[in-house]
Amino acid sequence: MAPPPTMPPLPVKVYSSATLYDQLVQLFLQICSVKPSPEPCCTGIYMEFGKFIWVQKGQGQLYNHGFFGKGDLSRSDPTWLKRTIAQNKDSLEDITVERRRKRRQKNSRSEVVADNGDMLTSIELLDATCHKDVERFQLDLYEAFFLAYALNALSIANPGDQLPLSRADCWTTFCRANPAFHSHYVVYHFYRSLGWVPKAGSKFGVDFVLYQSGPSFRHADYAVVVIPLANNKLEEPKSWDWLLRLNRICTQVKKTLILCYVTMPDDTTSFSNLDDYGIRQVIYKRWSPQKNRE
Repeated sequence: MAPPPTMPPLPVKVYSSATLYDQLVQLFLQICSVKPSPEPCCTGIYMEFGKFIWVQKGQGQLYNHGFFGKGDLSRSDPTWLKRTIAQNKDSLEDITVERRRKRRQKNSRSEVVADNGDMLTSIELLDATCHKDVERFQLDLYEAFFLAYALNALSIANPGDQLPLSRADCWTTFCRANPAFHSHYVVYHFYRSLGWVPKAGSKFGVDFVLYQSGPSFRHADYAVVVIPLANNKLEEPKSWDWLLRLNRICTQVKKTLILCYVTMPDDTTSFSNLDDYGIRQVIYKRWSPQKNRE
């Protein structure tokens, strides 16, 4: 097996540093960033029907070291089993009621017809599934490719033959599943490289929400909308009505709206030219003469 290619430490620069301050920040991040591991420590399977990655190994490492992924039965941190056990802890009164119910069930069991002998009661079904963690840990496509490409921490397998996909195969597969993957991944990579934790923002009508420290500490401060530019022109013109509605939603949930314009190169079929993408950020706020007099 050939050794894995040598990857540069994060952040991979996908924008130009116009000022000396930006260059110093980039140099500091390059020095302090962790170099990718020689071998992926986590494994996952690409699920085409849902466009996500099911993680088979290393769930705790991914979430505890960067807040990557989420539990499919939880909002973020996979805590379904812990919440279920806490919910099923009965008080003394509940135990007494349960004992009486079982006693009545035992007395009436003789009246059950023979045809129902192979049926399980609700209590038996509960006992059969109790204390078993049925929650699965999943990554979205942007998180998965960032872990596989930038950190070399994740190996993604094909669900059919279970063979690992190369980075080029992952890029092609993800772009096929989501035509806007290349422009959105550049934005995801950009903010991850600067220390932010981007998460899916479909709940608020945006592409990403940005957490400063992580979902476990505080709410997201910013909402990001990705606007691709082809030949310095908008692929899909946006109306003022759309912008006002979006900003109203972000204002109601106490988030600052960021319009992230992505200038794309001519060739978007490969991930080797990420440096050719350009990112320009515009913060959109509603100006109020009563609140902004000072």
